[in-house]
Amino acid sequence: MSIEIPPEAYAGEARIQNFRVEQTVYYAVQEPVPSDAGPPALLVALHGYGMACKSFIRNFRWLSERNILVVAPQGPGQFRWQETGGIGFGWLTKYKPRETIEDQMVYMRALFETLRAQYTFDPDRVFTLGFSQGAPVAYRIAASDIAKVRGVIACGGKLTDDIIQRIGTFEEFPVMLVHGRGDESVPIEEAERAEGILTDSGFEVATEYFDGYHDLPPDQVDAIVKWVETRA
Repeated sequence: MSIEIPPEAYAGEARIQNFRVEQTVYYAVQEPVPSDAGPPALLVALHGYGMACKSFIRNFRWLSERNILVVAPQGPGQFRWQETGGIGFGWLTKYKPRETIEDQMVYMRALFETLRAQYTFDPDRVFTLGFSQGAPVAYRIAASDIAKVRGVIACGGKLTDDIIQRIGTFEEFPVMLVHGRGDESVPIEEAERAEGILTDSGFEVATEYFDGYHDLPPDQVDAIVKWVETRA
């Protein structure tokens, strides 16, 4: 038995509306070993697509001996991997990307307010690191007034158009580009493109192009820490 729907039922188009709600988010934190070296530097490490903060922060487990407070926020978007059934997290979706980026910045602003209230760190030694999909978020924080960022480390990620279009509207910051020459997810050409754009725009750029793929090997983490310590 079929149901006939009268033509007048299609007279009005449905509209998509939006409004912002509070959302519970998560972050992993690794505090440095107590020392008399003064307040630690802060490294905000943003994971890539499908990762989780708990596993990503393990890349920096030995930084606790280097007087660096490491904070790894978790992307608010979540999904289930069909292959394994595990849960993955991300920073951006193709649906309404502009609104998603705005939500990112609301999240990051609240995160920094929380960190300032709960932890001791040197506000003049704040660094953002982003791997893959996390790299644009690291740039966006530095290009905002959320924190005075001493340097950005972009690992296996892109310099996206929304950031490029805003160059000149914010103060330049040092950038370190870390990228595997064999990266198939984000080709090395993306890092070379970012290097050219940033250098031509007056940014101080350091590069660490290595013989590897879409990952963050321990020796590259060591190079990152040395760069952070020279900036600090």
